[in-house]
Amino acid sequence: MDQVRYGIIGFGGIAELRLAKEGFGLDSTRFTKTERAVLITGWDPSPARRRAAEALGITCSGSIEEILDNPLVDAVIVATNNRNHAPVAKRALLAGKHVFLEKPAGVSMPEVRELVALASGRHLSLGIDHMMVKNAYNELARDMVRSNAIGRLDHMVLHMEFSYGKEPGEAATWRCADPLELGGPVGDVGSHCFYMAEFLAGEPITALSCTYAPKRLGIVVEDGAYMRFTTRSGIEGTIRVSFDQTRGNDAQTLLNLGFELYGDTGEIDSHGTLFQLSGHKDEPIGLSLDVLSQGRRVACTPPVIENIYRKQIEEHALSIMENEPLDGMAALHNLDLILKSHESAGKGGIHIEVRS
Repeated sequence: MDQVRYGIIGFGGIAELRLAKEGFGLDSTRFTKTERAVLITGWDPSPARRRAAEALGITCSGSIEEILDNPLVDAVIVATNNRNHAPVAKRALLAGKHVFLEKPAGVSMPEVRELVALASGRHLSLGIDHMMVKNAYNELARDMVRSNAIGRLDHMVLHMEFSYGKEPGEAATWRCADPLELGGPVGDVGSHCFYMAEFLAGEPITALSCTYAPKRLGIVVEDGAYMRFTTRSGIEGTIRVSFDQTRGNDAQTLLNLGFELYGDTGEIDSHGTLFQLSGHKDEPIGLSLDVLSQGRRVACTPPVIENIYRKQIEEHALSIMENEPLDGMAALHNLDLILKSHESAGKGGIHIEVRS
């Protein structure tokens, strides 16, 4: 197999702007096409979104079934609303297709456990779009932690706070209007913070607590949340997520999406790296990473910048080409953290152990 041939189900903003244009390189003004993967078809219920796909050279299928029945399609990307992630992925696995999922993989643990079992039983690759671990600045921060650049890591703070839901159109979207979608701040961006905390620490979160922010927005889901967590070795951390926060202007808000890592001899700060950006020069803001040690702050720059969505897709494609399928366990664990956060908040912020 020279290339893995993908079909994409759901063609909203992430699918168009990030996965198709960046990940598969269909924006020829900025990127070259991927070597291991090719996007050959797609489907979305919206005529406007189907036209957007076709404008990029993607041949749209007439239905989900047409994609799943197509013998030319090796793998399916599921980029629908959250409640449809697991049902569509299940249909794809049963049709013998490898699956790459937007996060979260589903909205309940049983349905995602079923996906993991189906993928394992059919020797199919089940990947999840935890793309921020592929950001070169985040990789550099992880490497500095591992090399003891700030001594022993003992605390971390991650934050993704911005404005979404103030406008009526935003408030009516599934992210804001239906709690069962897990699309509020906890599920939408807290999920990123969870896997990034584990990536930076090099170990899983084993306990957490969560409280919701005071209500200010006219949306059905939570406005925001504050989480505390502990990793397996005892590293402590906090996470702040919200849909009701801005930081001056758009650029300042984006730059605030980052983290601080505290060691016993220094500190690492990131700006803008907890977002959909890779660090390309033509992006709306410049990402940055600083290390503070012995009273001095030094800017750190990765030697190579690669697109985070391209790396995710190529990782999934390579797992298929090398017959080493991804097992989906990271998706299951991440969903467990999301659900336990809501459970904790619903019980007054109680401390909950995590065993997934």
